[in-house]
Amino acid sequence: MTPFILFFLIAAVICLGFAGSWMFRLTRIPDALLLIAAGLILRMVLHVDIEIVHVAAPYFGAFALLVILFEGGLHLDFENMLRSWRQTLKLLALSFLLSFALIFVLTHFVFGRPPLHAALLASAVACTSAAIVIPLIREVKTDPAVRTILELESSLSDAVAVLFTVTVLQLVRGGAEMVDAIGPVIFASLTGALVVGIGAGLAWMWVLKKLSGQPLLYLMTFAGMLMIYSVSEALHSSGVFGVFVFALTFCNGPKIIARIFPHFNREFITNELGGADIKRFHAELTFLVRTFFFVFLGMLFDFRHLTPRLLLEGVAIYVVVLAARAAAVKFSFLQRQDPQSWHGARVLFLFMPRGLATAVLATLPAAYGLSGTQDFVTVSVLVILLTNLAITLGVRRIEKTA
Repeated sequence: MTPFILFFLIAAVICLGFAGSWMFRLTRIPDALLLIAAGLILRMVLHVDIEIVHVAAPYFGAFALLVILFEGGLHLDFENMLRSWRQTLKLLALSFLLSFALIFVLTHFVFGRPPLHAALLASAVACTSAAIVIPLIREVKTDPAVRTILELESSLSDAVAVLFTVTVLQLVRGGAEMVDAIGPVIFASLTGALVVGIGAGLAWMWVLKKLSGQPLLYLMTFAGMLMIYSVSEALHSSGVFGVFVFALTFCNGPKIIARIFPHFNREFITNELGGADIKRFHAELTFLVRTFFFVFLGMLFDFRHLTPRLLLEGVAIYVVVLAARAAAVKFSFLQRQDPQSWHGARVLFLFMPRGLATAVLATLPAAYGLSGTQDFVTVSVLVILLTNLAITLGVRRIEKTA
């Protein structure tokens, strides 16, 4: 492939991502569907060697995870968390745990996957997609409290799924002797990431205060994000969770300090430290990464591997995901019988699309060398397509009954 063809394709993919985002705002059709289809067509037209795509998957997947969780940490607001944390945690716990349990039972006992494989697939598919939920819910007419719950739940759901999947894979890589120490390993993974993330976040607040008004602040923050991931991993902690805590700390630290010390200037993170610029630049990077990753996912998806068994498994997982979500919404939110509660419950039920985090996590087991997990991508893409089609069909109906 000549350089001018490569550059043309890169430009075309970026334009396609922009067009998909524009179409998303007009029609409520998630751009993930368009981008996955573009990846499928691109691989067939260019006759790309699938092995090359598989070699790139672990590096691209790890980078995409960093970008996703950093974005989630930047946009989690401390005050909103205080107002809605009870309902959010209740919905998150019930939805994630019920989905995980039902998918595990289905894939292990019905489709015969080994327990470890079933747990990893269940973890990847159990989380909703913040990259799809957050932009779409801001465009839908609904109760602000419901909007806040969905934004928090989808952001935390990604973090929980990533933490669980990466921890299990580290246990697998460590061998049988680490399986007996699963409790201490998870505790160490959490505490190490928390210490590194919080410490780095507080330090970065001070650094940005000193560098206020200087150029290239986002690039330095980006370098800090990569450094925190590397340090956390070197300490045998979860690097991606450390990055999430880092973003959460330096973005919300001033507000937390302002509650403790009322004379502290609560707005300096956006006015003096350039926090708004960091969010804006990172939003551009997130758009770029998610656009190329969905195209990349389409290139990974191979129709030749779509057997009737995998098709049935994907549809069955989608059905149990619906059942788990319905039960979680009923027990966590639907406590009154008035029309407003029913509308809020419908919105909470509908907004459960799977997306970028599911796709990334589905590629990780094979990247870690776990044999027999190569078909995770096929099953996950089916679930992503079905959940996004459901939300596409349901949003207009929800808006009509608002």
